[in-house]
Amino acid sequence: VVVVQNASVLELKKALRRHVQLRQARQGGAQHLSWKYIWRTYHLTYAGEKLADDRKKLREYGIRNRDEVSFIKKLRK
Repeated sequence: VVVVQNASVLELKKALRRHVQLRQARQGGAQHLSWKYIWRTYHLTYAGEKLADDRKKLREYGIRNRDEVSFIKKLRK
């Protein structure tokens, strides 16, 4: 997924959503994903740190080119 150099976490989430939707469209799947459910159930993480603040810039978390972020399931409260 490609985002601008000074992108925020929210812009990264939007880019992930766009990437997944385009990929599903190319594969012919008319499957619907509930992004509201995904963001409520999973955290985006980088180097063991949760990307919790949508307004924070990616560089503030130390994310650079070709770095990998992952999903981690949120724990129940």
